Amino acid sequence: MSFLSIIDLLSELDAIELSITEIILNLLISLLVSLWLLFIYKLSYQSNVYNKSFAVSLPVSALVTTMVIMAVSSNVILSLGMVGALSIVRFRTAIKNPLDTIFMFWAIGIGITVGANTTILAIIASLVIGLSILLVQALEMFNSPFILIVALEKEYDEEKLLSTIKEIYPKYQIRNKSIQKEDSEITFELRGKKELTGKINGIKNISGVKSVMLLSYKGDYVV
Repeated sequence: MSFLSIIDLLSELDAIELSITEIILNLLISLLVSLWLLFIYKLSYQSNVYNKSFAVSLPVSALVTTMVIMAVSSNVILSLGMVGALSIVRFRTAIKNPLDTIFMFWAIGIGITVGANTTILAIIASLVIGLSILLVQALEMFNSPFILIVALEKEYDEEKLLSTIKEIYPKYQIRNKSIQKEDSEITFELRGKKELTGKINGIKNISGVKSVMLLSYKGDYVV
C-alpha cells in the first residue's frame, strides 16, 4: 500500500464531532481541577519568592493540553499533523526546582485525561496527588534545613552557646568550626519549620557573640 493510498484511506474516515456542550464541559472541568492544583502549589511551593507567572501557567497549561487532546482525538489526520508540529517546537525554559517540574507535569496530565474524556481519573488522581504532597511535607523528617553561622569573639562561652542552640531545636549538627587569633566562627545545621527564624534572636544576647546569620540550605539569606 502506497503512502498516497494511506492518506486517502485516512481521509475517508469520519472525524468524531465534539458538541459545543462537550467542549465547554471538558474545559470547565480542566479549569476546576487545575485550580485545585494551583491551591496545592500555593501551600507547598519551596522557593523563597512566590512565582506568580509560573502559578498562572499551571491552569493555562492544563486548558491548552485539553484543547490539543480534544482536537487530536477527534480527527486522525489532525493528530498526525499535530505530532509533526510539536516535534519541531523547542521548549527551553529551565525549571530549577524538581517539585515545580512535578506540578507542570501534573497540569499536563490533567489536560490529557480530561481531553481524553477520562474525567473521573483526572479528579480522583488529582485529589490523591494533592493530598500526598501535603502529607509528605507535613512529616517532621522533611522539614527544611537551615544553616546557622555564629561569629564569635576571642573569648566566648561555648557551653552557653550550645545549650541555647539545643533549646531552639534539639536536633543540630556542627558542620564547621573555625578558630582564629581574634575571633571564631561556628556553622550549625538546623532542621525545623518556618517558626525557626524567629527563635534565634536569643543567640545574639549571649556574651561573646558578634553576629548571627541564618541561611536556607540553598544559600538564601533569611536573618
